[in-house]
Amino acid sequence: MSVVRELVQVVGGFLRKLGPLRVALVGGAVIVMFFAPPADTRTVYEGMGFVRTVVMPTLAPLFLTGLLLDALMCRVLMNDPDGAGAARLRPSMWTELLVALALALAYAPFFAGLAV
Repeated sequence: MSVVRELVQVVGGFLRKLGPLRVALVGGAVIVMFFAPPADTRTVYEGMGFVRTVVMPTLAPLFLTGLLLDALMCRVLMNDPDGAGAARLRPSMWTELLVALALALAYAPFFAGLAV
């Protein structure tokens, strides 16, 4: 049980370091990533299929752009002459870049299938 408690403390501390807005951005991107449709999915215009085949593919580029822009701003703020923010922002930047890469890979087959 202590291993679970330590894991919860580590994850909770990491999420506190990220901050609420970054946690919301990363969490939203992860949710959109889990709803990524397969490459050969036909568009459905009603029910839950609408969410999976229309809404989520629409949100994926928005979250990808948000993640990349926030990672860029983290990098810009890390170059501050004080240098105090670098240690705080580096994990945020790498987390966002990894989630952006995973999101792009999750939706790559779907968007490549649209080109046919």
